[in-house]
Amino acid sequence: MSPDTSERLDVLCPAPHWISARDSSPEPPLPEHRDAYRLEVCDGAVTSVRSAQPPGRYYADATMDQLRHLFGDAIPDLVIVDWPDIDTRGVMLDVSRKKAPTLETLELMITRLAAMKINHVELYLEAMFAHPGHESVWKDRCAYSAADVEQLHRHATRHHVELLGQQNSLGHMEHWLADPRFAHLAVLPGGYTAPGSSGDSGHEPPACLDPSNPESFDLAAELVSNVALAFECPRVHVGLDEPIDMNTAVWDAIFDVPGAEAPWAGVDNGDFCVPLPPERRVQYMDWVRRLRVLSALDGREMLMWADVMAPHPELIDQLPDGVTLVEWGYEASHPFDARCGRIAAAGRPFWVAPGTSGWSSISGRIPNMVANVRASVEAAATHGAAGMLVTSWGTHPDAINWPGFLAGAAASWNRSHGPQLAASLDLAVGAEPDSGLGEAWCSIGTVHDLVSPSTPESGTISELFRSSGMAGIGLALGGMTDAMLCEVDAELERALGVIRAANGAAPDFELIRAELDWSTRCLRWGVGMARHRLSWPTAPAVAWLREEHNHLVTEHERIWTARNRPCGLADVTAELVGLLGGV
Repeated sequence: MSPDTSERLDVLCPAPHWISARDSSPEPPLPEHRDAYRLEVCDGAVTSVRSAQPPGRYYADATMDQLRHLFGDAIPDLVIVDWPDIDTRGVMLDVSRKKAPTLETLELMITRLAAMKINHVELYLEAMFAHPGHESVWKDRCAYSAADVEQLHRHATRHHVELLGQQNSLGHMEHWLADPRFAHLAVLPGGYTAPGSSGDSGHEPPACLDPSNPESFDLAAELVSNVALAFECPRVHVGLDEPIDMNTAVWDAIFDVPGAEAPWAGVDNGDFCVPLPPERRVQYMDWVRRLRVLSALDGREMLMWADVMAPHPELIDQLPDGVTLVEWGYEASHPFDARCGRIAAAGRPFWVAPGTSGWSSISGRIPNMVANVRASVEAAATHGAAGMLVTSWGTHPDAINWPGFLAGAAASWNRSHGPQLAASLDLAVGAEPDSGLGEAWCSIGTVHDLVSPSTPESGTISELFRSSGMAGIGLALGGMTDAMLCEVDAELERALGVIRAANGAAPDFELIRAELDWSTRCLRWGVGMARHRLSWPTAPAVAWLREEHNHLVTEHERIWTARNRPCGLADVTAELVGLLGGV
């Protein structure tokens, strides 16, 4: 086999387990798995496909489509035997935080994910399902109707993807508790206010239902049941993560109240979780048991987040049958191994849930994401997870999440063969060979590492943008230099040139390119604002900062309108407009 052929076969995403043209070992037997397939190609055409069930045939076709893109009419003669390492390979899309993708956008995303052998997509809803009788909560949010869900379900089914709705049912209920009809159901009426704070700087609105109020469970049961019945999925995700209002010491630590100790400090090297007081633990577990026996959940698997189990592993044994825990964590250092090990030792089914590292970041953090996904999949393999769910959060353009989606798809299908991420991105959107688009795509999520000190969660350069340059003051005191920012500038300019020159076959290719262009220019503007705040000689002209800012606002509105429903745009635009500050 020529080096060129080998290199192109290595681009397949996810990588097949065995290829005759690459592997010298004997052909393995085809596993009796719904997703497994054997594909034989001769003289550029398919001569044989074997699979136990329809999904396997679908994935064989998907692999053949990739081979055609990579080789054209010169596909080498080969046999592929392939199967997944993890049964359920999922992606979660946050549609709750002002950004509600259009049905066309969601269908295109499902199609693209299925081509990478993702077989589970869930929508994180909060108040984004049109629950009958509750129009006052969702009417201004462009919520998805039952008819919308039915259309998406049909599309997903055609691509062998199960579509699930995640309805949080204890914490993260702020949209419901903001309605006067339900305000009395809050465990913390009026929300949390940090001692000594003023204005809104130390305030969080009420977000958690009071489990001691019977009306609270009535509301939760209604919402969960509505979503379960609408989505026609054998699973339903009821959330139950971060019931922070049930332990205000967690808020005290988050807001750095003087003298407050982080309640999670002694758990797994201090990784975040939500410890509850003893009486709250009893209420929490009773809530779980009552949800589990809802008639709408009969015959369905109930998924719930696992963060409350981390500080209280004794609660794992108290879970009712039919509950699957989802262990989430979005930093490279998240203790997946320890936490999954405890769940597995208790004999409970579980999934792992890394993230795209796009939360709070305008470009994502590629190195953190790759390490985060890898740690989750290794823990899944070690302890026997039944599923992996790559989560995306926030309102930033979709393009920044695709590196995480593809890394998760690759690792959950074949963890022994790490993805060539840049090449996989090119493949996903049909970019021209050697265009360099995937490399540029990854580079804008890596420029944060050119600057020290680092900024957690958002990434250093994204933080410069988010703070309108003000974060640069602290970073400069910590050692950031203009030379570092010059490296960032050079990398961003190189990426912009590649992005603007690239062409591809995807129906939304021009929009993807616009999203990447926008994110790159946001980073560049943030660097310029930092120099301006620091009064460094290299600061750009104020006129440029204003002109570029206006472009970013206008272009964001265009991209948003092309991808999403209109609700939420005004709020997000106002946030972007506010970044200019007093410049």
